[in-house]
Amino acid sequence: MVDRGFLGTTPLAAERDDDSYLDFVEGVRVFNAAQVGPVFQQKGTEAIEEYRSKTGRQITSLAEVKQIIEHEPVIATRNRVWRWSQEGIWNGVREAYKAREAELLAELDRYEKMGPGSVQWDPNFQYPEYFAKVDFHIQPGGYYADPLAGYIYHYGTKVFFTGRNNNDDVQRGLCQLLPTPADGQVRRILDLGCSAGQFATAFKERFPQAEVWGIDAAAPMVRYAHKRAVDMGLEVHFAQRMAENTGFPDNYFDIINAFILFHEVPTYIAERIVAEAARMLRPGGIFCVEDFANRKLGEVPPMSEYSGFIDSTYNGEPYAPEFVHSDFTGLLKKYFREVNPNYSDKSWLPIRVATK
Repeated sequence: MVDRGFLGTTPLAAERDDDSYLDFVEGVRVFNAAQVGPVFQQKGTEAIEEYRSKTGRQITSLAEVKQIIEHEPVIATRNRVWRWSQEGIWNGVREAYKAREAELLAELDRYEKMGPGSVQWDPNFQYPEYFAKVDFHIQPGGYYADPLAGYIYHYGTKVFFTGRNNNDDVQRGLCQLLPTPADGQVRRILDLGCSAGQFATAFKERFPQAEVWGIDAAAPMVRYAHKRAVDMGLEVHFAQRMAENTGFPDNYFDIINAFILFHEVPTYIAERIVAEAARMLRPGGIFCVEDFANRKLGEVPPMSEYSGFIDSTYNGEPYAPEFVHSDFTGLLKKYFREVNPNYSDKSWLPIRVATK
């Protein structure tokens, strides 16, 4: 087994065969999205319109959508190929990294004593049930149970984004779109649910003089995030903490960020996180959220509702429908004096900006 270097910021697998297999999985995902996906949408929409024309009824439930469209062969094909490709990501990445497990665990131990930056984690950390019971994105063991979860997640999301995030392009691009507080002061930044640390390092690159923190509930994530930041020569501090109970002081941060976090927590936890962010921000500080769009149940087009259902059930996203159908803008307004629910029209993902 050898260290074959990096593809962008992602460590390559130990064997070329592993990279070749994952390239194949990536290609299947591209084909399914570009070729099968449009037919999936067309056939599903046609079946729904035919049903409406024959019955004169509007679609009022997801159960009706399923009954109407799931007899179409392309629907089942698209769903099965999509699920297989997601399983293929994790199978391939885990096999590649598990072959180097002892070496990589020793690497994480060694990096803990290295800088720049720091990492804090607790081997006796008690994970809450809402987090521990879910294998998010069907990653085996979720984010916390496998000590190599950070390595696996990083390479897995490289395949998930089909080559569009090999160099942290997604996080770097979104980070550049975010505003600064009106007074221009950016001394401390916090990234909630930082996972592999890609947004936290993007913040440090944009604001090199700022004190940047990334926190995540999962120890393997913050350990890997620290290792990755050290490799990049960036001073970022990572800690294993819950986003709804961080332990940071009041009025401490100028910017707090949450990238695709809220659709992965129950709504009652979402409110706790928003309240915690408001507590930690100093007056005039901003809370930035990049996550799914919110639409009330019944306002979502039937095929979009169905696609959300498949993502939730096939991809370990049990809390996503609840978030999508919630009034998240209203929740932000409850704790912040000013809320822009659609900050940038240049982003592929809705950006909300709330000011304390």
